[in-house]
Amino acid sequence: MESMRSADSPSHLRSQIRDEVMGLWALDAHEHLHFPDQHAEHANDCFYLTNHYLNADLVSAGMPEETMQRLVDPSAPLDLRWMAFEPFWEVSRTTGYGQAVERAVRDLYGLPGLTASTYQELSLRVAETAGEVSWYEQVLKRNGRFIASLMDVGSTRGDRRYFLPVMRVDRFIVAGKPSEFADAVTNGPSDGRDAPADIGAYLKALDDLLGAYRSEGMIALKCGLAYRRSLRFETVDRATASSLYDQALRGGLSPSDAGPLQDFLFHEVCDRASALHLPYQVHTGLQAGNWGADIAITNPAFLTNTLKAHPGTTFDLFHGGYPYGGELASLAKNFPNAYINACWLAIISPTVLRRCLHEWLDTVPHNKIQAFGGDYRMPELAYAHGQMAREAVADVLADRVEAGWLAEADASALANRLLRDNGLKLFAIDDEFVKSATAPIG
Repeated sequence: MESMRSADSPSHLRSQIRDEVMGLWALDAHEHLHFPDQHAEHANDCFYLTNHYLNADLVSAGMPEETMQRLVDPSAPLDLRWMAFEPFWEVSRTTGYGQAVERAVRDLYGLPGLTASTYQELSLRVAETAGEVSWYEQVLKRNGRFIASLMDVGSTRGDRRYFLPVMRVDRFIVAGKPSEFADAVTNGPSDGRDAPADIGAYLKALDDLLGAYRSEGMIALKCGLAYRRSLRFETVDRATASSLYDQALRGGLSPSDAGPLQDFLFHEVCDRASALHLPYQVHTGLQAGNWGADIAITNPAFLTNTLKAHPGTTFDLFHGGYPYGGELASLAKNFPNAYINACWLAIISPTVLRRCLHEWLDTVPHNKIQAFGGDYRMPELAYAHGQMAREAVADVLADRVEAGWLAEADASALANRLLRDNGLKLFAIDDEFVKSATAPIG
């Protein structure tokens, strides 16, 4: 992209930078998007757009969980669901999650926001587009300008024009009894097949599973274990792990014994990520939901020994580490194999993303920063999140140009790196794919 031309005033500069950043093609570095067939099933009315992260804010504001769950019951009268929703929406619409919903309603459906006077018309418009591939093309390509979205959905399926698969092997790591071992290496119910007979056979089955995923287009691995245990993975020798595996086959492990086996298996996955030349994406920081959250176990600093133990493995560390953005910056500054992924962060807090981008650009070589990943089920909200992230990037770049920390001529290239080029390089996505994925169709 051509560098930005000189501006006559600060406001002109900011407007010019924002316009250019909003028009970039971006790589969406993490998603859980519904495929069109799932969209057809779930996109019934306006509450489709509220049925993800906003739920946590509604419950945090005082909505009973059973009320929240009933919001997406299409058999219940829409007006009664709105009455239950409105008081909690009024106090949640100002959060990042609420802003994403409002942005989608305004930009994609042409309504001024989600209100008592718009929810019925919005419901009709949501249902009209349910499951339409042309809607995905409009939202993700023409409006969102996403090159592609990296998909963490437990499957390698999906149109590669839109979706690139990332696969989890968490079940392989946390399995602790025969049926779980058998299920983990088949990526689904084992249909009565026996678990691998020993730790060597279990690791061989993992190799076979990863090889199959790779042949089906997997471009990265994902670890979501921070939802269930600490990110501190100790070094455990194979003999100890083998003994624990044998013990598990005989009848299961106590919690104190399960941890060391998990530690060993996690490090084995790290080794395989390196061998396959695949980045290993790792959840750090904030956990989604309400009552299950334990932020004390998710600090990315717990991964320090892992980064040291696997210098050949590239770790793509998620969510800006929020609320541990400084700790994440320290890791990315010190370790060549630690990268920052700000997926989810612009809707957790657009303000925090701006603050963190400033801090990270001060401390970390900027080839190690990805500024956006939507982390949504709904394509409409992924679009909205993308707009919010772009605005944050534009504002930060304008701040730095105005402060004299960044040459105006360099702002364009830096925007491209934060939103596109860094991710393309990290995930080895070639120019031919980009050209094909961004070509207009229809």
